[in-house]
Amino acid sequence: MDNWYFRVFLVLCGLLLSHTTQAAEDSQSPEESYLEEPPTLAPNVVRLGLKESELDDENFEIGVTYGFISVENFGTHDYLGLRAAWHMTEDLFFEANYGYTKVDETPAETISDLRLFNDSDREFNYYNLSVGFNILPGEVFLGKNRVYNNAFYVIAGAGNLDFLGDSEFALNLGAGLRLIITDSFAVHFTFQDIITDKPQVLNPNGESGSAHNMQYGASITYFF
Repeated sequence: MDNWYFRVFLVLCGLLLSHTTQAAEDSQSPEESYLEEPPTLAPNVVRLGLKESELDDENFEIGVTYGFISVENFGTHDYLGLRAAWHMTEDLFFEANYGYTKVDETPAETISDLRLFNDSDREFNYYNLSVGFNILPGEVFLGKNRVYNNAFYVIAGAGNLDFLGDSEFALNLGAGLRLIITDSFAVHFTFQDIITDKPQVLNPNGESGSAHNMQYGASITYFF
């Protein structure tokens, strides 16, 4: 019997303790609840103080180009060029290009010891006007404190090609990467395919077909 009373006493004590704890929690003020919540950690943001190269109001660009061009049937030769561009918007621009190189003998001339073309005929000159569009603008980080803006762009246009005594209409398709070095200077790495009809002197039968002249170059340009 004594054990039964003792068990009832323990149960009652447990119920009383539970009720007291719940009442204390209900009477606690919102401010006190907030103080008991774990503190929120503020992010420690460190400003690196990067020096960023960017263009302000400069819309015109001029520069020089050096690279290599693979002239169909005549091998690969280095070339010099000029370029000028007008940046109409942040993404859209118009560009004019001129390039010059001089080719060597064809394989047929080398084998047969014949000269099919004189020196002036071997001069390869082209000029074109293209429209370009920046499709992948981005940034390049060099070191800890310097960032360079860049953009990958595509171009398409048309112009003229003087070669082997003929002047032919030519299309051009290409792409490039522009890296802005300072607020006024940029470097370009470009590729273009200059497409024209096969020269008549190399195509006496008049067969249909195009000549593809692949151009790879690097330019340094000035914005103003």
